[in-house]
Amino acid sequence: MLCLFIAFAINAQKLNTFTIQLESKKGGNIFVSMQLKKSASETEVKSNVTNFDFVLMETKDGSRTILNWYNLNGKNGYILKSVLGSNTLINTISLDKDQFDKCKSVQDFDRMTGHISPNSFSHFASITDDLSKGVLYHCFIVQQENGKRALMWLEEKEGEYTLEVKVRE
Repeated sequence: MLCLFIAFAINAQKLNTFTIQLESKKGGNIFVSMQLKKSASETEVKSNVTNFDFVLMETKDGSRTILNWYNLNGKNGYILKSVLGSNTLINTISLDKDQFDKCKSVQDFDRMTGHISPNSFSHFASITDDLSKGVLYHCFIVQQENGKRALMWLEEKEGEYTLEVKVRE
């Protein structure tokens, strides 16, 4: 019985980690669901909006293309009414890839992110202020509506994005 308890306690301390592929092309899978652990297109999100947290969205500012994460609460004015829903909040965090990779347990997560207050989160976070320069900000911390927090690491390769997610259960 003691061995079973120890095994359960060790597993309970791990973060739930998964990877999501995103397609930046028009009509592609640019919406992220932490709960479903997947990306989806706008068409799919319309029928299940409450399960999706963010959209990867390009906007124009003069000649520059800006890439941001937006939650689905509609505060930015870019989100279509048909996909409004989530109020999951996000913030850019300055962990590098090595630090992100070393975040393996709930204790690591708390140590690395415990200083971030709920007031630090917003309805959007910038990935780059000039898409021609590529992804400038890779690491993000999110606070879901249920209070759970997660770390996300974004990598881009030839217009496709890989999102590695670590959720604190």
